[in-house]
Amino acid sequence: MDIAPFLDKPTAIVGTTGAGKTFAAKGAVERLLELGRRVIILDPTGAWYGLRAGADGGAEGGFPVLIFGGDHADIPIDPTGEAGKALALALAERDVQAIIDTSEMTGGEKNRFLTPFLEHLYARNKAALHLVVDEADEVAAQRLADGEQRLFGAFDKIVRRGRIKGFRPLMISQRPAVIHKNVLSQIGTLIAMKLTSPQDRKAIEEWVKGNADAGQARAVMSSLPTLKRGEGWVWSPADDLLERVEFPAIRTFDSSRTPGDGESVVAPALTAVDVDALRTALKAAPRIEDASNLSSGTTPAEIEAAEKRAFERGLAQGRNEGIDHGKSVGAAVALAAVRNALEALRIPDMVVDVASTAFPSSSNGRTSAFDAVNRGSNPREGTTSPDNQLKRPCTIVPKIEASIGLGAERKPLALLAAAYPAGYTEAQWASLAGFKRTGGTWSTYKSRLRTKAAIEQRGDLWFATQAGVDAIGGDVPTMPRTPDERLAMWKGKIAGVGPMLDALRNHYPHLISRTDLAFRLGLAPGGGTFGTYLSRVRSNDLIEEPERGFYRLSSAIMGDI
Repeated sequence: MDIAPFLDKPTAIVGTTGAGKTFAAKGAVERLLELGRRVIILDPTGAWYGLRAGADGGAEGGFPVLIFGGDHADIPIDPTGEAGKALALALAERDVQAIIDTSEMTGGEKNRFLTPFLEHLYARNKAALHLVVDEADEVAAQRLADGEQRLFGAFDKIVRRGRIKGFRPLMISQRPAVIHKNVLSQIGTLIAMKLTSPQDRKAIEEWVKGNADAGQARAVMSSLPTLKRGEGWVWSPADDLLERVEFPAIRTFDSSRTPGDGESVVAPALTAVDVDALRTALKAAPRIEDASNLSSGTTPAEIEAAEKRAFERGLAQGRNEGIDHGKSVGAAVALAAVRNALEALRIPDMVVDVASTAFPSSSNGRTSAFDAVNRGSNPREGTTSPDNQLKRPCTIVPKIEASIGLGAERKPLALLAAAYPAGYTEAQWASLAGFKRTGGTWSTYKSRLRTKAAIEQRGDLWFATQAGVDAIGGDVPTMPRTPDERLAMWKGKIAGVGPMLDALRNHYPHLISRTDLAFRLGLAPGGGTFGTYLSRVRSNDLIEEPERGFYRLSSAIMGDI
């Protein structure tokens, strides 16, 4: 049976684990992709990537669906509101077929990412779009926890009001009893598979009673506990359709199949896709301020106003930092001019009194950037004039911290100075400093340090400059130098990942598969706990993945420093 014609209205596919709803859902999506429809899949399970490969695991037979996030990402995504907005703006007005894999995000991260994603997708979308939401109760729970109201409001708006903007939502859940009734009541097509729980059958009973006569309702409800795997009811009252069907096997790779005892999971060869245009769009997408202060009823106008406020704050911050930087550079240039003028009069050490007041001498013995400005190319630097017998002899070596004015950004700079001449990726650096890499505070400190030329970026790594090292002076923390010391440091820094890091250390330098790594930890490779720990070590750049699904510890731990 071709169910694609009945998916142009809000649809729900419900069925207990093992009922075969994956076949029904993926089969329906395969048909939509085959027809060239616009499709976006929200995948909290990490199992939809199989659409990119044939049933035998080969690239032939897969669909060129873009994958954002997760283990098989074409384009990785950060679990932030800014990334959610950027992705929505990149996809909303494109003819796209995409999977957004949130399986490695925590509950809070999904909330922060998906809320602005759904809000901006709703605001910008204007063409037919099938929005497939697996485990729909995660975005539309019957009992909303604190902080979930705005996410639910965004999804509820798509279900109730999205038709005029082109939305065709398809919700999938094994527990209809925990889906919010406001959303469940809006469905136009129900695909009901085996349901054994009385609570789950009761959850759809009200919808059934409102859309069918008593005889039909009894026939459907009484059969739900005994339906065979892969069998279900397709019910679309507006189309006068009520049919019991057996859904065929999917034609793409069954990436959600549970492996048997002793069976290893083989990663499929994925169909190639072109991602360059979307990478460019994501880089060009505007940023948004922290969305935590916006209410669930936020309008596009309010969002635009918030963006304007964020822009104005950034402009003011940049102006202030520019003024501070200008003052420090101006002071250095002015002092150099004074010194040169005095030396031309053969009284060079008069400048000592000026410099010792405003720019205390360095105690670390290093040559600072300020010294370089002072000395220039003057050949008399360091000499004593015959007229200086009654003056205090001194070579000016001012501490650069006075000129660049270190404040709270001293802590992150000290970490890079301690690693000098080595560096860290931004994720490692921010984590060690105790900041969130995507947070506003971290962005501010990094900006200040760059403005003051205390840090620099080369490739993916950040380094302290010589000026930055001079600014810190002797106030540098002791950093671990051996692999075992660094391993202990990261185990103490990131909660819960010690066993995973130990397992990777014991396997180093060989690669270890996701399945084998999970087995060594006693966890399911597709489970949430394993996914959370893997996400933590990946987000801190502590593992490398030279082959898809195979990992080893990164040089941040095992390399020589």
